[in-house]
Amino acid sequence: MRLVVLIDNCTINGRNLKGEGGASYYIEDEDKKFLLDAGASGLFMENAKNLDINLDDIDTVVLSHGHYDHAGGLRIL
Repeated sequence: MRLVVLIDNCTINGRNLKGEGGASYYIEDEDKKFLLDAGASGLFMENAKNLDINLDDIDTVVLSHGHYDHAGGLRIL
């Protein structure tokens, strides 16, 4: 299993990633790919691109709860 943080309130220096208040995670197992939450905006998509993650390959989107900082990016999808 692979878990990648796409959005959080802090970033790792030198990775060309952006942070925001909120959360978004890419999860991959042997045969499925998931997006857990979508942050507050579309920044999770930009970070995914910078990490060479193709969000078109996502099988399922899971929303942990409906607060804007976890669901706001869904309107971009």
